[in-house]
Amino acid sequence: MKVIKELVAPAAVGELVSRLISFLISRYTKQTCRKEEMFLQLELVALKIHALVDEAERRHLTHNRRLLLWLSKLMEGMYRAYYVLDHRHDGSLLVSSSWSFSLSRSSRPAKRLCTSNAPQPICAADANGVVEELSATLRRLEECAEGMKEFILLLACCPIIPRRPAVSSFQSDDRHMFGRLVEREQIISFLLQPETESSSLGVLPLVGGPEVGKGTIVKHVCSDDRVRRHFTMILYSYGSLLGDNSAEDVLGTLRTGGHVLHETSPVVVSGRHGSRHLLVIKNTYEVVINEAAWASLCASLRSAAPGSKVIVVSENDGVADLGTTAAMRVKPLPREEFWYFFRSLSFGVSDPGGHPELAVLGRQIAAALDGSFFGAKVLSSLLRTNLNAQFWGTVLGVVRRFVSELRGDEDHFSKLGVAKIALEILPVPLRLKSAGKTTGVATSEAAETELPGMTVQELLRSGTAVPREEVRIVLWESACPPNYRYTVVCEKVETHGPHANIERKRHARQP
Repeated sequence: MKVIKELVAPAAVGELVSRLISFLISRYTKQTCRKEEMFLQLELVALKIHALVDEAERRHLTHNRRLLLWLSKLMEGMYRAYYVLDHRHDGSLLVSSSWSFSLSRSSRPAKRLCTSNAPQPICAADANGVVEELSATLRRLEECAEGMKEFILLLACCPIIPRRPAVSSFQSDDRHMFGRLVEREQIISFLLQPETESSSLGVLPLVGGPEVGKGTIVKHVCSDDRVRRHFTMILYSYGSLLGDNSAEDVLGTLRTGGHVLHETSPVVVSGRHGSRHLLVIKNTYEVVINEAAWASLCASLRSAAPGSKVIVVSENDGVADLGTTAAMRVKPLPREEFWYFFRSLSFGVSDPGGHPELAVLGRQIAAALDGSFFGAKVLSSLLRTNLNAQFWGTVLGVVRRFVSELRGDEDHFSKLGVAKIALEILPVPLRLKSAGKTTGVATSEAAETELPGMTVQELLRSGTAVPREEVRIVLWESACPPNYRYTVVCEKVETHGPHANIERKRHARQP
């Protein structure tokens, strides 16, 4: 018995432990292989859909509403697939059992990070959860992609849109709008639709929250060749000119204070020369359009330019009453699509797989930005300048601290808020004096008194080398007309002691 106790029992225990370890290794290996196989299947389906979306962007889809809705579901599934695939490299996965392809859902996160209802990451070691999420995502994507042959056949019936040659690679990149294909085609469909009566005037209200891209959508619509061929003049102006306007020539006032984006000779319509105008009115939330001025404007367009169209862009739902058709509402991008947009700007490439640590930090920054396009453009330009995990972590900390200090009635990421975040990230301490947006070309007098300007990228690279005590920093410059710059004027703050040492150390860590 003593021999059995000393020899046989340990051997039996060792054998059991060895078999248990072999079983666990075998099970983990099978689950890992299955997971990788599902990742590959998901990537293949996403690439197929992406190829269809690229082809759809080359087609004239404005008059096929059902095809646009189908395309919208395909794009939503594609961005969701890319969102899940990005977690393959960093070992995490966001589980979202309530995910669906509903076109009307809003995925804008909660205002405060501490109360966000967003799904939380789970560890990749929980293989069952990862495989289940992958399986659910793949199944839904395959369901969405069902009938792609029919979609391809319908797409082939749509005429190809001729493209203008790009002026340069830089301008071409900036002038191509990310996403919003369905919204753009719906607006173009309204603009190209013939009016039932020659004297009628079509008005489309375009409403939505702040910083969701309403103005950018309209600017790209105005640059579309189909729209430019249809209208003899495209005028981009502002609702503030209609606030208390009692002038007889309201259209002339809008033209003087606005921007003519396109103008050609009148076209021949029914044997006579005729003009069709497209008027875009950008209105702020506070401005109330004067009823008399609005009536005078509509009367002028009906008589002088029959067949004209008006787009009123505003955050105020009250402008919906001005429309001759139902108001179009622009919603924030879904979380998955906004991440695809942010990662493309931050990494300069579509796949951040080569920087798994930065991808994790980037997703957290994108989530904290709450869908702000302006915030994504400004901060991604800084992140792309320095692909360093410690720097990206600093940016994430600044953004989170900014969010935590907001009051409940404050806007999450206004342009001024983004400017404050950018200044705090820069290696040199600066005090904000003023901020504002400028459009058009500055006058010679203004140019003489204007401070020398630097971009945030130049200031980040130069470290503490600020040319003078006051500096004008260009946070963002749009490439699509009417062009504008958002600039801030700052003064240099002299720091001594520990803070100066911290700034020098932080800049020294940057490559």
